[in-house]
Amino acid sequence: MSSIRKIIGSRIKAHRKSRGLTQSALAEAIECEVASIGRYERAETAPDGEQLIKMAEFFEISPMDLLPVKIDLKLQAVLDLRSELIDLVRTINDPSQLERLIGVAKESTQPERGR
Repeated sequence: MSSIRKIIGSRIKAHRKSRGLTQSALAEAIECEVASIGRYERAETAPDGEQLIKMAEFFEISPMDLLPVKIDLKLQAVLDLRSELIDLVRTINDPSQLERLIGVAKESTQPERGR
């Protein structure tokens, strides 16, 4: 799942919910299928340029307000990596492997010493 799609989808959902709209109402307003709004919000697909502009006009915002900036992408990448790491850790059943992983994690959080 693309970080860009996740950010766009979450922003669409936030703007929709802040106005108390259903997916159906938004779909009707921008003349698209309800399923498309769901796919955008779940980050399965991203709206094309035309749909993005229609949504921005409907929400009375700039299309840029729906798009991520560099810092958003970096934060989303960190969140995605953390989620992946947590999923992997949940599969480890060997205490010694978990202890080793904890050691690596602790080392990576220590400030670098002079080289």
